[in-house]
Amino acid sequence: MYKKNKLFHFLLLLFPFFINAQVSTVAGDYKIIDIAYNENNDYTRNLILLHEMYNGSLIGMNNAVGTLTAYRGTSASYNRINIVEINSLSAYSSTSATLRSADNNGNWALKTCIYNGKRYLAVDVPYAAAYHDRGFKFAGWTTSTGENMKSVRYEVSGQPVNTNILSEIQNYVPDMNETHLVNNFLVMGNNVGIGTMNPDEKLTVKGKIHTQEVRVDMTGALVPDYVFENDYKLKTLPEVEEFIKENKHLPEIPSAKEIEKNGLMLAEMNMALLKKMEEMTLYMIEQNKKIENLEKKIETILTK
Repeated sequence: MYKKNKLFHFLLLLFPFFINAQVSTVAGDYKIIDIAYNENNDYTRNLILLHEMYNGSLIGMNNAVGTLTAYRGTSASYNRINIVEINSLSAYSSTSATLRSADNNGNWALKTCIYNGKRYLAVDVPYAAAYHDRGFKFAGWTTSTGENMKSVRYEVSGQPVNTNILSEIQNYVPDMNETHLVNNFLVMGNNVGIGTMNPDEKLTVKGKIHTQEVRVDMTGALVPDYVFENDYKLKTLPEVEEFIKENKHLPEIPSAKEIEKNGLMLAEMNMALLKKMEEMTLYMIEQNKKIENLEKKIETILTK
């Protein structure tokens, strides 16, 4: 009897490792899937296989259009919520996919991988030491010629696992467009990043910006028209020359090293350059007066 009970408890411990996802079909291929999280525990990185994808041979309809959620949280455990809207399709000889997510910890990412000899489109679950103890759930239209909405771990405590069935995990670059035809597109948040996952300002762009015009509000910035006031103390040209010889840049203009380190503040730099232009204009006016005086003296000498 003791041996039977011991065997029973042993089988109970093993049982979760063989649980398959529970699927409720709503209509056609629209499903609600409770994805088994048996492949999860703390310090685990895992993929969710969305569907098989084209890998050189023509393939039937494979898609995932819907919402995938991952939760953690109890009265005694740290809370996590990671939600991703998936739009993906692989059929015939091509694959297209994109993601849109909302998270309080980490970011989802599209991946491709080889699982049991087939290539799959997958999502990399946002990582944290504490795993999603509420598991994963998908609601949407999905079908696959292979595995469909299956969680597979690939690393535990920094060590690779499941390498005998899972390999070639690579990034997939999203290749679908998202268009918003609206009157105003408002983002009420802290920072927005384009081409970066770590924006450090209201808008951070990693790359080039192409636009027809840029308008900069000068709130708090002092436009240097005070240069033209009678009491403005303009440096002499010898003083400017001495400063340039010593510092290798103009007075009140940051050096190349400072710009390389801190970046270039557009409004501040434009005002600094405007000030130099205004000062230069004063120098030119002063020089022109001297030239006119010299011309008059030369003319006086020549007419004698």
